[in-house]
This record gives sequence, structure tokens and C-alpha cells, in this order.
Amino acid sequence: MSNSKSNPVATPPTDETPDESSTERALLRTHLARSLGEEWGDTKVLSHEAAARVFTDKRHEILQALDSEPVASKRKLAERLGRDPGAVQRDLDRLIEADLVDIEQDGRSKRPVLAHDTILIEPLVAPDSVGPETSYSVENEP
Repeated sequence: MSNSKSNPVATPPTDETPDESSTERALLRTHLARSLGEEWGDTKVLSHEAAARVFTDKRHEILQALDSEPVASKRKLAERLGRDPGAVQRDLDRLIEADLVDIEQDGRSKRPVLAHDTILIEPLVAPDSVGPETSYSVENEP
């Protein structure tokens, strides 16, 4: 379904696409997060580049574990995952830096929790209606 006033899709990031910090791509991520927020809660939309830097199988496993059931501490998370606590801590540090995980102080324990209700990676195609003329505040990504 083509519309002569606008192209219905934006092109996916390529070597010729503006980098992840470009206004156009940052606005797209912000627009998507705000649009989905009403239905999906607090939503974080990562750029493709940020996702490539942050996501590993082990970090994905941490996010899934935190989503499935709360943990009492970082050590308990490591035990649940059957992993070395130091390795889990390093992965948590990267997830915290990426604003995907927060740490809540619970007495002497530090409890990792998801920082957002929903975590997405920017779309490969998107409406052309989001562009530099759209006014949103944009948070920096790692």
C-alpha cells in the first residue's frame, strides 16, 4: 500500500545509514518506546549497535532469569544460573551500564532487577513519519 506523501518504511541501518547517535535514529527509538509504553509499560529500545555490544547468550540468560522470578541477591542469581559469581557480576555491570538492569539495596544484599518492563531492539523497518522534525527528548545509550 503506497502513499505518495510518504514512504511507509524507513531503511534498516547499513554502512551508509547514520550512526546510532544520529538524531533520526535516536528519535525513532524514542518514538517507538513512547508509542509502546502505554501497552507494554516502561520500554527501552536499543540501537542495533548497542544490542550487539551488550547482548550475549549469558547476559540474555540473566535478563530471562530476572524476568521470570525475583532474586534476593547477586549471589543467589549466580547460584540459580549455575555460574561463577564474578562472571555474573561482570555481566551485570555491562547490563547496568546499558540501562537494562538496576540494583536495589535490600539490607546488606544488593538485588538485581530489570530496569524496564520491555526491552526491544530498534526496528529494521519503521514508518517514515518519525524524523528530525519530530520533537522528543532522547536519552544517551551506551
